Amino acid sequence: MATFRFEVNSKPNRQGKFTIFLCITSQGIRKRIKTTAEISNRDNFNFEAKNQKWIRSKEPQYKKLNETLSDELTNARQVYSDLKKEGRATSENIASKINYVEKTFSFFKFADDFAQETFDAGDYNTYKKYNTFLNKLKFFVNGRKPDELIKYKGKELQEVLSKFKKDLKFDEITLAFLNKFKAFLQKQPNSRNPKLTLHPNTISKQLDQFASLYNKGIKNLWGEGLKIDYNPFNDFEHTTTPTTKEKLSYEEIRTIQALKLDQGTMLWHCRNYFLFAFYCAGIRAGDLIQLRQSDIEEGRLEYKMGKNERQKSIRLLPEALDILNLYMNLDKPNTNYIFPLLDNNATYAIATTQEEKEQLPAQVKKKLLQQVNSKNSLINNYLQDIAKLAGINKKLTFHIARHSFANIARQKKANVYDISKALGHSSIKITETYLSNFDTISQDETMDKVFNSDTKEEILALLGKMKPEEMEILIGKIRGT
Repeated sequence: MATFRFEVNSKPNRQGKFTIFLCITSQGIRKRIKTTAEISNRDNFNFEAKNQKWIRSKEPQYKKLNETLSDELTNARQVYSDLKKEGRATSENIASKINYVEKTFSFFKFADDFAQETFDAGDYNTYKKYNTFLNKLKFFVNGRKPDELIKYKGKELQEVLSKFKKDLKFDEITLAFLNKFKAFLQKQPNSRNPKLTLHPNTISKQLDQFASLYNKGIKNLWGEGLKIDYNPFNDFEHTTTPTTKEKLSYEEIRTIQALKLDQGTMLWHCRNYFLFAFYCAGIRAGDLIQLRQSDIEEGRLEYKMGKNERQKSIRLLPEALDILNLYMNLDKPNTNYIFPLLDNNATYAIATTQEEKEQLPAQVKKKLLQQVNSKNSLINNYLQDIAKLAGINKKLTFHIARHSFANIARQKKANVYDISKALGHSSIKITETYLSNFDTISQDETMDKVFNSDTKEEILALLGKMKPEEMEILIGKIRGT
């Protein structure tokens, strides 16, 4: 007769969770195998459980975990029953067959764990992207309608997700599955404007997150036995569509600069932030918000870009220096934030360099990034009011300062290498793609050459046919005499 009981590991794993094991004793020999269940606190395991309530209610998703353990126990007993009929019901054989039968890999478990590891490593933005995608996928797998997800937020959303029971295994992700999920996303309302569906590029980014996690799963779980003969993403089609990058002309920039705004108001501040970004080669909002006075050195802005950690050194133009003089003493800089957007006394403020920010605890990094995102949204709201005051019929956002700089640089015939360096792109190819959205000047010049009849050659030919007296009359008209 074999006995079965659950135990919880005494030490946490790399993710800080405690693995639950199934202990099998048969013919006097004990064998312990790992289940798929893990708990965040060892005290949440009930060693004297009754009615299959091994996990206490303090543990998140305790109902789902108890159901998982119940299913795995039922499977183990069935394996034992089958082997007993064959006279091979040793604990070793039972454990071996259970491992073989249960060697399926949960995509949701891997993806959730990997997202958590990303958060613990301090990459909150990537963690948010993964979670946003996973929430949509879980709603799809559990048979919910495309418009249901936007109804829930925060704790309410987490409660709904905790009630979902359907898992998704790696081997269930096929080309047909991907196409059905894509169709699900195409029907989902846009959270910003529920009357519209998700933008095709948003859908493409969500599917890119899917492919990224899937491929990471193959790589990470290969040593544990996950074998994929065919990767469905190899034949799955999803592409981004070109979008128009809004930008301002130099005249529109000057119009914004000339606005009479009350000093100290949010409109005044946000106008300063936007113009400073423009005059500093389109510095991104996240970087500007976190700039320190110590980043200003001998008339230059020295900072490390948050997006790709590339070092930037920008000579400060008089217009940029004029703005800085409103916020700091250029002769006596300190380590405070330049612009009044972040709290100098907050826990995250102790990190004054990019390297120090990377060493902050995960929760502190999360707080910093939440504040940066919040301030970016605040600035964009005021920029829309500034556009109206300036008579600019465009949806003005902070990032348009970057687009405008690139566009004007292109118009002034700056070479692509210099523009790429100013923008901080990692390659010329990225810059060429970026600029292709703006490059209409060359096209216009080509059209003029083809269809404009007043070319230089034709004018010279006409002048050559004119009589001397006709030439004198023409010269007089040009001189205004």
